[in-house]
Amino acid sequence: MRRKNVMRKGRRIRTTITGVILAVITLTACSQGNSIDMETSEVSTESNDNENSTESNDNENSTESNDNENSTESNDNENSNESNDNENSVESNDNENSTESNDNESLNESENNKIEISMEDAISVGREEAVKYYNDLQLTEIHSYDNDDSLDNSSGDDGKRQWWYVNFANENKNYVSILISDGEIVNVEHFDDNANTGLLDLSEINLTAEEAVKKAKEMGLAGGNPDNGRDWVSGYNFKLSYGSLAEAPDDIRIFLEVIGISPNGNFAHVDFDAATGECILAEEQLEYSNGDVEWVKFN
Repeated sequence: MRRKNVMRKGRRIRTTITGVILAVITLTACSQGNSIDMETSEVSTESNDNENSTESNDNENSTESNDNENSTESNDNENSNESNDNENSVESNDNENSTESNDNESLNESENNKIEISMEDAISVGREEAVKYYNDLQLTEIHSYDNDDSLDNSSGDDGKRQWWYVNFANENKNYVSILISDGEIVNVEHFDDNANTGLLDLSEINLTAEEAVKKAKEMGLAGGNPDNGRDWVSGYNFKLSYGSLAEAPDDIRIFLEVIGISPNGNFAHVDFDAATGECILAEEQLEYSNGDVEWVKFN
């Protein structure tokens, strides 16, 4: 009986031990389960951290990208501003150059601002002024002369000059002398009694100064060079009046004289009959070392 009881007790002990073992196993399993859950939680946390980190990196990258874009836009704006500045600078330079160019052109126009008119126009301008002083005035003589603002050897090569003296008279010996420059009257002198070389009938004049200088050029007459001290004139000068040759003093004609430089480089003139256009005389002036002067024909 005691053995049975012992055996029962032994079963209980085994049962108890078994229960303890099961409990331990259960606890261990639970512990391991919790450990796994904890590890899983840690992994999940790490994953979340990584995701957060990734998102943070993405945000940082996005921020950097935005910064770069902003930087690029800023650079673009700066470049655009620089480009605009450069364009404005170029435009400013162009405007300055244009202004300088305009200033230079204005300066050149001011320096060379002379008006040359023909002999025929000078007669017309002078007549309008002369008739204010006396009646029945007629042209008695007209000539150009060197007083130009800028001298050159081409002046007068078209029959025009800047300065003209135009003289009018009448049968009563009333006399008016008019100085013209740039097509305008600059001086007038009048006399109640003054001798003249004869009253010209303009209807008899058939040769213009332009035509006369063209003929003179064909004969070798050149315009005077103001840079050459030996030349007495600059360009061509003109004179219209009654005259005659020394060898035929009674043969009075209307002389249209073109003054310049001969082919030999001497002061010279070519005289035309203003009514017929005929060349009457072409001669040059020779100067000798003893001071003597002689006029000789050159054509």
